[in-house]
Amino acid sequence: MFKRIKKLDEKITNKIAAGEVIERPASVVKELVENSIDADAKAITIEIKNAGKTYIRITDDGIGIYRDDIELAFERHATSKISSDRDIYNLNSLGFRGEALASIASVSNVEIITKTKDDEFGIRAEFRNGKIVYKNEVGCPVGTTIIIKDLFYNTPVRYKFLKSDATETNYISILVNKLALSHPEISFRYIINNKNIFTTPGNKDIYSAILSIYDKEIAKNLIEIYNKKDDVKLRGYISNINYSRGNRQMQSIFVNGRYIKSKIITKAIDEAYKTLLPLNKYPACFLYLDINPNMIDVNIHPAKTEIRFHNEEFIKNFISNTIKEKLLNTNLIPTIKMEKKSAKMDNNISELDKNITVKNKDINIEKVINDISKQLVIDTTNKDFSLKKNEYIVKEDKHLSKPKEYPLSNIDTYIKKAVNIRKKEKNTVLKESNLKYDGTFFDDLVIIGQLFSTYIICEKDEKMYIIDQHVAHERILYEKYLNSYLKSDIISQILLEPIIIELNYLDKEVIFQNMNIFENLGYKIDDFGYNTVILREVPVLFGTPVAKSFFLEILEKLSNNIKNNYELKEEKIIQTACKNAIKANDSLKFIEIDKLIKELQETKNPFTCPHGRPIIISISKSEIERKFLRT
Repeated sequence: MFKRIKKLDEKITNKIAAGEVIERPASVVKELVENSIDADAKAITIEIKNAGKTYIRITDDGIGIYRDDIELAFERHATSKISSDRDIYNLNSLGFRGEALASIASVSNVEIITKTKDDEFGIRAEFRNGKIVYKNEVGCPVGTTIIIKDLFYNTPVRYKFLKSDATETNYISILVNKLALSHPEISFRYIINNKNIFTTPGNKDIYSAILSIYDKEIAKNLIEIYNKKDDVKLRGYISNINYSRGNRQMQSIFVNGRYIKSKIITKAIDEAYKTLLPLNKYPACFLYLDINPNMIDVNIHPAKTEIRFHNEEFIKNFISNTIKEKLLNTNLIPTIKMEKKSAKMDNNISELDKNITVKNKDINIEKVINDISKQLVIDTTNKDFSLKKNEYIVKEDKHLSKPKEYPLSNIDTYIKKAVNIRKKEKNTVLKESNLKYDGTFFDDLVIIGQLFSTYIICEKDEKMYIIDQHVAHERILYEKYLNSYLKSDIISQILLEPIIIELNYLDKEVIFQNMNIFENLGYKIDDFGYNTVILREVPVLFGTPVAKSFFLEILEKLSNNIKNNYELKEEKIIQTACKNAIKANDSLKFIEIDKLIKELQETKNPFTCPHGRPIIISISKSEIERKFLRT
């Protein structure tokens, strides 16, 4: 029997629509707080009990709702924020769909108390299943209080799929943190199970809001940023390289006061911190982007956390370059602090002083000094260190020598220029690479010597600096190789004996779908029958032919949706720099150390290696003296 088409009744359609807007208790909090913000509130209180499943209260001191509009406010697609379709593309409010209150009322019991400045009394109303069941006058201040009870009581399937109280509370807490940060001009108070979690001052200061919500460890590692170009303004705070997390939870992005999630901005942050932080570590960022509403589209999803930029490439480069320029002009050297001695330690030392007498014969001072001197190596054979740069004589060994060059005989036959480079992509990278550290840190830096044949010891401004020679040289080689790659075309070598590679069906499809990427990287590939390809030409990277291994690496990356020539080649550059850099336990002469420091000074980022590990750390004189109990 065929089923006839029929129109669903209002009760069913409301519950279906509620599923799009109200997914969990955090969704309710988001919609109600955004309504409070749009109502010009100066103070907002969020209170939850039992993870918001049984009780949510949002109180604000905004403009309130007119008594005659209360019932209409709970109708679907009823709103005061837009009046025509043109308003959708010029939004200055957080909400505009007119779905939130109707959706919430259809899956919970709602109580609302509201008053405008023009009314003598306020109005208290109750809703059940989306319908008003009680309405009366009540004495109350100007503003609105909405209480949500028994969420999803009439949709048991939805309630069943809610997570534990701890997890749902965490979702709400993360959201409230973002909402409070989105408007530092509003004072937010957050209460969980009758316990006050935080209160922000509402003084318009972003830093004060951050300090109210998060711990001091984050706040003390933040750097303020600001930049403006055309109709786009970026402000906020980013963490230095001393602070990072294993996830992106500490990254908050706001566009025109709206908390959003943006892959474009996330990628911009990643590019800015690339090679500054270790792999799988993420910085803290609180970014506020003010932009002309006509340049964005927020009408993508009912949750309104996703937006689309009209000029995504400009936004990405603008944010990435702003962050990177600020980082490179900030002291990126980690400071090592000694552990503070405890009162118990002081007492133990005092007791030792009283009860133990050390005789001179028990300690051979000369032997101790000699042992230390063996580790701290200073080459004083050449007393005149005023050599000009082109007079440096560095021994040609495996440590500082250039990588071997591949013999380019019969160049007309075996080598050709790959002309189909993606010029636009390379120009973008070159433009971004102009950002450089100003180099002032190295002024007046005094080289002391080498420690453990691994670390270089320097001194400046009552601080001791320890430089890891391997990662320092790795940074030097990485930028040298990268610069060489960016300034030259890809060179390919014709193989006298082509390489045949057997693949599975899916890998072969990936290759031919992305053939232009392989060609731009210097490969010439032909189909060689069933699940087989043949490599006739391969790229020459830094004087060494890169054949099958690099080809398979590229294939793997493409399978993981990395489709950028620069990213693919950069990983190989990092590997090559690491392989050819000076190693730990390599003894260096003073003149070699001096040359290494000067080359490090010329790099764009002398503070971290391409993998994000620190190159330089510092210990202050006061910290050392405190360790010797001199202070």
